[in-house]
Amino acid sequence: MNLIQQIFKIGVTPQLKGIMKEKVITSNQFAFFMLFFHIFYLVLSIIRAPSLIQWPLLGVLGNLVVLAFNHLQLFQLSRVILCIVPMSVVVVYNSYITPADAIPRMTGFLIGLVHLLIPFLIFDVKEKISQWTMFFLLSTVIVLMFPLGDLLVDPLINYDVMYSPKSKRGVYIALAGLAILLFLMQKERLRYREESERLNKESIERNKDLKVSEQELRDALKQVQRTKTEDAERAWTTQNISDFNDLTRSLEDFEDLIDHSASFLANVLMLNQVAIFNRIEEAGGREYLRRQSVYAYDRKKYLDNNIVEKGEGLVGQCFIERKPIIIKDVPQGYVNISSGLGDATATFVAIYPLLAYDKVEGVIEIASFKPLEDYQLEFLKRICESLAITILNKIAGEQLKGLLKTSQEQAEQMRSQEEEMRQNLEEMTATQEEMSRKEEEYQKEITRLRALLDH
Repeated sequence: MNLIQQIFKIGVTPQLKGIMKEKVITSNQFAFFMLFFHIFYLVLSIIRAPSLIQWPLLGVLGNLVVLAFNHLQLFQLSRVILCIVPMSVVVVYNSYITPADAIPRMTGFLIGLVHLLIPFLIFDVKEKISQWTMFFLLSTVIVLMFPLGDLLVDPLINYDVMYSPKSKRGVYIALAGLAILLFLMQKERLRYREESERLNKESIERNKDLKVSEQELRDALKQVQRTKTEDAERAWTTQNISDFNDLTRSLEDFEDLIDHSASFLANVLMLNQVAIFNRIEEAGGREYLRRQSVYAYDRKKYLDNNIVEKGEGLVGQCFIERKPIIIKDVPQGYVNISSGLGDATATFVAIYPLLAYDKVEGVIEIASFKPLEDYQLEFLKRICESLAITILNKIAGEQLKGLLKTSQEQAEQMRSQEEEMRQNLEEMTATQEEMSRKEEEYQKEITRLRALLDH
């Protein structure tokens, strides 16, 4: 950064931001320009009119004060001084060099008019009150140049020598100053436009980034909510499955198991009706379903029909296909839900097989006015699997009990037969001993008779 840039940025502290920083830089630039302008008149006064030296010196000091106030962050005060002091110096200086009863020179008017542009350069567009207040104030100061010409005239100055009536030097200087200010104004306008375009572009980019961030935040929030919902659904499923398993372990009777299972599903899933069908296998190999338990069904529907053959209706079809059947558009009258207000057809029906180890042990049919959610259907599927396994275990347990009873009966029968055989063996042994004793007696008698015959 060169020396001029450093001077332009005097007083710009890290605390300044955005447009305030630009205002400070602009006021420093004009203070720097006016400083050289007043130094020129100071040198001119020293050489040609020492009695006027205090006025350009006042202008130099005023511009230095502007730079100092900007450094001290007294921004508003520095801009007011930048408007008033240079204009006052020009007016007073021009009044001094205007003879009594004479019209102030055109040079002073032109330079004064140049200074009228300063408020519109150092004040922002939003500060219209400050702009126009300073403009009318400076216009008043220019008008005061006429009465000041009679009061501030310096008789020691030889006006005819210093300023000939046809001299154009002051006009050239004023026009040069005007050109410089117009150039600076155009430069500032272009800079403001570029800065505005840059800020707009940055704003658009920031808005895009904000929109992207906002969308990402919304997606993250949705993901968090989705995860929270999934966690709640998993916790609900785990807890209810655990409760169902506790229920099935506490029931020994098969009828109670089916009845309590139907009530459990109706309460947990808030179902209007539940029916559980159990698989029956006869000795001849015939398989069919028998209604084992119902919850809130119109019992007249099953009064004369507790048996469902394979392929009969949706329940029988589910038994064959071993796949769930879900109906969201229930035909009128398929399942009537009765209440104190009358009968109504359910709007949602689901039929699930009780499938375990690739074998169907029954079917569950549910009906409701409200469709079940996906996680509730998954829960129902797991309950059906658990219930099917429990039914298999119950059946296996009953079969094991039957086999154990038969084994015990056979063992008892074998013990009875063993006792009878032991008794028979003892009788046979006693008979054999008696026969041996008699045989021995017979042998003795035969021996005695032979001895008698020999004699």
